[in-house]
Order: sequence, then structure tokens, then C-alpha cells
Amino acid sequence: MRIVIWNCNMAFRKKAHVILEQKPDILVIPECEHPDKLQFTSNTIMPADILWFGKNLNKGLAVISFCD
Repeated sequence: MRIVIWNCNMAFRKKAHVILEQKPDILVIPECEHPDKLQFTSNTIMPADILWFGKNLNKGLAVISFCD
């Protein structure tokens, strides 16, 4: 199982391709915007589940699963 933690320093949607190339099973992203703002292209693996915690919609903690 590959668990990757990466502080994206906000705007994860613009930088996601960099870390998704690592093919993580679980991805933990501090300073990630709310999942409603995330965009995944057809070339990327779609997440199985996303948990997001925070009060600021531009800067929270995302836990993204790409496995069952």
C-alpha cells in the first residue's frame, strides 16, 4: 500500500497531476481546497472516496482514497 502525504500549499487542483503520477493508494493533502473545487481529468485515476476537514473552503485537510 502506498500512502503519500504532500502539503500542496493550496490550489491542489492545479498541481494534482504531479503527485498522482506516483499512483498512491491513499493521499493526504494538507492545505487542500474543498473537494467541490477539485477537477480530475479523464487521464487520471478517479478517487474512490474523499474526506475533507476544515472551516476555510480554500485550505483544509483532504484524505483521498484510490482503493477499496
